[in-house]
Amino acid sequence: MNLTTEKPILFNTEMVQAILQGRKASTRRIIKPQPKYALRQRNIDKGTNDWNEYGNKIDEVTGSNWGTGRICRYKPGDILYVRETWANTWTPDGEEGFVYRADGEPPEFPYWGNEKQCKDEVWIPSIHMPKIAARIFLKVTDIKAQRLQDITEDEAKAEGITEKASYDEYTQKFFNSDNDNYKYGFGKLWNSCGYKWPSSWSGNPWVWVIEFQRSENSGK
Repeated sequence: MNLTTEKPILFNTEMVQAILQGRKASTRRIIKPQPKYALRQRNIDKGTNDWNEYGNKIDEVTGSNWGTGRICRYKPGDILYVRETWANTWTPDGEEGFVYRADGEPPEFPYWGNEKQCKDEVWIPSIHMPKIAARIFLKVTDIKAQRLQDITEDEAKAEGITEKASYDEYTQKFFNSDNDNYKYGFGKLWNSCGYKWPSSWSGNPWVWVIEFQRSENSGK
């Protein structure tokens, strides 16, 4: 009996490209609801006392009650099928196929009856991708909770970051300097996704750190 759980996960085009290129092995998702006050222990990993067997539910951590409902939707062993920006196409034989924004501008689309090139208006948002169109499968290997700004240089690289940056805490803006690092490159990318305070980099929210590896096939 196959007890593997398959679940969807959204990635933008840039992160899909990072996965395909083998640069991305983790992702961070905001924990909801956030704790009402800071915990003494800023970096939390799995533990039998405070977490359930999968390490993805927190009841108490270092004496601070997180309450109920903080459950990560993913657990180690889950297979995630990536939802990405996509579109339908058809072969000359009339068979349905799929194309993906992360691959760049695809060639002709016979479905529209001519050699129309793929333009922005024909792309379908990732949220609407059905499982049958998924081409990337990921196996969850570990989960932990962490404050967003506690990410390390190596962890930022594992997020697929290639652009370095610096950060001014006073202005809360990212810039380039001789002290650029991948950590702030990740912060710059995080804010570019539209997160507003307190979910922004300066808000330093608690996040789930979901580590994964590529899986060749669904459920395997």
